[in-house]
Amino acid sequence: MEISSGPSIQTQVDVLKQAENVQAQSVSRLLDDSAEQLQEQEQIVQETHQESTASLTGLGTGLDISA
Repeated sequence: MEISSGPSIQTQVDVLKQAENVQAQSVSRLLDDSAEQLQEQEQIVQETHQESTASLTGLGTGLDISA
């Protein structure tokens, strides 16, 4: 006589495989989103740096530093 208390081993294995697939897809999406956000941040930093450099370059021509 076999005592059973829950789903079969095969069902449990199938559920674990499905959970692993969902987890892998989630991690992949998170990595893709993080990479996209990093690229956007790098672009913003580059644009801000260019604007700052242009402002500083123009600033030097308008200053009178004679004593």
